[in-house]
Amino acid sequence: MEIELAILKHFQYIESVAAFLEGSGPEPELIASEDSAVAECLVDHPDQAITDMQTKLYKKLADAVAAKKAGNDEEANKLLDEAYLLYSQIERALFVNEEKEQEG
Repeated sequence: MEIELAILKHFQYIESVAAFLEGSGPEPELIASEDSAVAECLVDHPDQAITDMQTKLYKKLADAVAAKKAGNDEEANKLLDEAYLLYSQIERALFVNEEKEQEG
């Protein structure tokens, strides 16, 4: 899978969680980090740092959904903010890896 498509799918998933937290979307189907679009990209080009960030990202998203369902909107929004930060770090790392592969 192309990195750009994986990143887009990642963003769409995060946005589905955000919509649920805002009350404007259905509860998202939670997926495991190893089943994500980015994980597909890492099959041929493994990177433990990105895999670790992925695991943290999907845990934060699952915890955000759980917090919302428990009525703790403040915690849910905090976790979502942390997930967006991880998303941007993963995106940057994927592009850096891609550049290194093209140079090497």
